[in-house]
Amino acid sequence: MDTFQIEVVTPEKLVLDQRAEFAEIPGKDGYIGVLAGHAALLGELGEGALKITAGGQIREITVSGGYVEVRDNHVRVLADKAG
Repeated sequence: MDTFQIEVVTPEKLVLDQRAEFAEIPGKDGYIGVLAGHAALLGELGEGALKITAGGQIREITVSGGYVEVRDNHVRVLADKAG
């Protein structure tokens, strides 16, 4: 399965930096599903569970506020809060 790089950062720290097969990101107006090769996107984060699938495992991080950028098989989640 194809993968992409995903980073989750807050103003205080780098929370996550890894390869993933799928991410479900809480946007301001609903969840955004991301697979490898996703079109470029810039959006506002909402509040909720960010789910990342990698190697058959699902990791969940609660995020709140900020932005998400998808470009060139790289997802950057710039969250006000994450944990």
